Amino acid sequence: MSPNTEVLNTVDTGLDGVPVCTSDISLTTVDKNGNPILLYRGYSIYDLIKGPFEETVYLLLYGALPSRDELHAFRYELNGYGRLNQKILEHLRSYPENVHMMDMLMTSLSFARMWDADYTNSLWQTPKMDEELARLLLNAGVRLGAKIPMLMTAGWRIRNGLEPIAPDPHGSFAANILRMLGIREDPELEMALNTILILYLDHTINCSTFTALVVESSMTDPYTPLIAAGAPLKGVRHGGANELAAMMFEEIGTPDRAAHYVRNKLKSGELVFGFGHRLPHYKHKKESRVTIAERIGRPLAQKKGMGHLFEIYDIISRIMLKEKDRAPNADLPICILLKLLGIPRELNTPIFQASRHFGWLANILRQRRAKGPLFRPTQEYTGPDIDEMRAYVPLDMR
Repeated sequence: MSPNTEVLNTVDTGLDGVPVCTSDISLTTVDKNGNPILLYRGYSIYDLIKGPFEETVYLLLYGALPSRDELHAFRYELNGYGRLNQKILEHLRSYPENVHMMDMLMTSLSFARMWDADYTNSLWQTPKMDEELARLLLNAGVRLGAKIPMLMTAGWRIRNGLEPIAPDPHGSFAANILRMLGIREDPELEMALNTILILYLDHTINCSTFTALVVESSMTDPYTPLIAAGAPLKGVRHGGANELAAMMFEEIGTPDRAAHYVRNKLKSGELVFGFGHRLPHYKHKKESRVTIAERIGRPLAQKKGMGHLFEIYDIISRIMLKEKDRAPNADLPICILLKLLGIPRELNTPIFQASRHFGWLANILRQRRAKGPLFRPTQEYTGPDIDEMRAYVPLDMR
């Protein structure tokens, strides 16, 4: 069967396994031992976690690892754009107390873009200017992404009756998130969050990345694709699952309740969050992000007197593998790690977006430089055809 025929016959499956673009940004594959592994620009995730998050962001955006000077300049750039003006801070005080933190983040990002240096730049309305548009996307996207840490931390603090904390102009991306949440400075915690950010940075053409690509293909302004991608990320089949996985640990409470809890979920046909994946080679084996998060999380949990979380993790993992043939996905160990860091559960998905934003940006940059077309798929229509047209009945005769 030809590739074109396969695409035409793939209907109502969420484009599962259907290539929609070419890309050199990230790859999910298996290593020589058959274990799933994630690569960014050809580099192993196991190697990239040895460096700072900003280094891997630079790699995705510019295609090469930075020199020391380039990394320093990029971090300085992110920190400089990360502060919020008074108008944005006032805006953050306008949300209701029960606002979902992803709603606050998406809405405040949309507000913040109106203060960006390129907000009134009309270049995006000029077709056939792909390289110039790519530069506009890059610069505006970096500035917007730099604001996410303070938007989410200041928003959370204001919602909880606390005053925002400004970022340290010399701090790392990870350190500043912890600082702005009021979490004490600790190199071990910074390293753990740095790793989480790298693990979440990109993951081929997932639901939110595809959304960003579709929106960018319309040649809208440089901000909208990055803001739009947050909507599917909030969904519980995507990024929002890390918050629900964390809620599961809270509901289970102690290891002796874990097996009964999960078996009840399975018996009633409910989802057990933190397991399974659309990628077939991830379904039954632990992938690299899970392995890395476990390696960091287990000793940290013991050190903090919270080792019971990984006891629960192991119990439910064994049951899910035995009864459903499903291995943990990245959300399961990462939600534990975030709890160990003292990060509020409501910020699990916003932290995901703080990282993935730059993966979205790398992908829409690639598409614009490749002169990507407007996405316009077709459908298999199942309603009345031309020879079955219905007769219209006036309203007063129905």
